[in-house]
Amino acid sequence: MPLTLTLFPQWDFAHFDYAGRVTVGDIARCYDSLMSAPEALELRHALHDMRALNELSVFYDGMMQMARTVSVDTALRAKPLDIAIVSVQTDWLALLTDYCAEVSRSGIARCALFPEVPTALHWLGTDKTLGDMRLGDGRRITDPRPD
Repeated sequence: MPLTLTLFPQWDFAHFDYAGRVTVGDIARCYDSLMSAPEALELRHALHDMRALNELSVFYDGMMQMARTVSVDTALRAKPLDIAIVSVQTDWLALLTDYCAEVSRSGIARCALFPEVPTALHWLGTDKTLGDMRLGDGRRITDPRPD
């Protein structure tokens, strides 16, 4: 799977793990899965880990529409949403920066881009032990995917 979602409801946290080639359709389907989860509206923090992403095959307008959808959905929540994106690739930094600005424009959600997971988790204000939580493949949240 190019994009997997792991929910940690006890931490009000969602982890999105990107690998290989991801399209805007993959992102939209994963977001739909998130919004279908009973705990979706209670989540407070989201981490999009793009360290293993090789190709972000999206178009600009589609990503900005996705950002506006997140903003509108966030307005329906009881709690604000903080979104951290971790990316070490430089090819799509401009797109991700614009995406974060569009999500944050509503003033209800915050979105920011980071080069490493620990910094992102700190910005999210999560408990320090969250980085040690295990994903479905056994990795800790802070661990990179094996090559």
